[in-house]
Amino acid sequence: MPDRAFPKDQASARAPAAARREPASGRDAARSDEPAGATRAATRSNARRDAPADASREAAPSRSLARPGAPATSRLACVAEPEDTDARADVVLGRRVAGLSRRVARELALAGHLTVDGQRAAPSHRVRAGERLQLDAPAAHVGPVEGPELLATTDAIVYVLKPAGLHTHRLRPGDPPALADWVAERFAECAAAGLDLREGGAVHRLDRGTSGVVAFARTRATFLAAREAFAAARVGKHYMAVTTCLFDHVWPPPAGPWLSLSGASVEVGAPLGRGFGRDRVAVRRTGQPARTRVAPESPPGPRRMWSLELLTGRRHQARVHLAWLGLPILGDELYGGEPAERLYLHALRLDLSAAISGEQPITAPLPLEFAAALG
Repeated sequence: MPDRAFPKDQASARAPAAARREPASGRDAARSDEPAGATRAATRSNARRDAPADASREAAPSRSLARPGAPATSRLACVAEPEDTDARADVVLGRRVAGLSRRVARELALAGHLTVDGQRAAPSHRVRAGERLQLDAPAAHVGPVEGPELLATTDAIVYVLKPAGLHTHRLRPGDPPALADWVAERFAECAAAGLDLREGGAVHRLDRGTSGVVAFARTRATFLAAREAFAAARVGKHYMAVTTCLFDHVWPPPAGPWLSLSGASVEVGAPLGRGFGRDRVAVRRTGQPARTRVAPESPPGPRRMWSLELLTGRRHQARVHLAWLGLPILGDELYGGEPAERLYLHALRLDLSAAISGEQPITAPLPLEFAAALG
């Protein structure tokens, strides 16, 4: 098939009918495996089995991340440590405050929102150990959003179900609360496990529109091992997706240079590179290697459900490979999908056992709307 670029934005997908959960990354992505028909109750039993004795209270599902009566500003503060001495104030804030980048800290300081020990200061202020740095940042309006749920915990990893529409972590301090904030409130060690406080220890990330399993490291050693495994494609990532099918769609497609067939399953090996537009990815002969295993999970029809195994972890991999096959994901308008209330891509299962000794595949229940979308 020739190189093709596709339209508009959203996430990735995959997981066999037997898969039910899958993770997401800081800026990487990974997922796990379990049966597509697994029930929510069965999944929760895994969480109860692995959760610490005192986790029942802190892990109770939160139905909204909005806080009633939230102030009009967000107060972001930290105290300089000895190793921060003589560093710029914006650098220290970006290093010490979760969810804050140096660039945003500088912008807010230039706008007059920075104080050091109560006195107005510039972003270039050279800090001393013990100084209190504070930004009063305009807070964004936060509306109700379905909250995350704890799936399972181990000594090394916290596994959380991210709902569609929620970012994995904040990009700016005024952004609505993200999944990493929810995790940090319950498992403070996760925030310190990663290299960037904004990511809260997330070892991979899911796009905002994608739901499913996201893994958060509880120690720095776990974080580094998991990130290395993602980079080396040693993480099991399984997704489920609902796509639109053209009336003349035939499955399986004919074998070709980037397609290999095994029964009803197809492995797509189309390389991925920059698309037309900042947020797009496209199939390019000169792109990076990318491999996705695709299999049908519902009978033929105008819409169809698919299981996806991401054998590599490229940006928008599942979305672009499906669109290249003529199967754009429902709700993925960036890549030619039919408009919908959400992106119908779900990280069903994540398996970090190859990276972290003792870990088991973790599955996230398939949202009810997936089956309903098939009509």
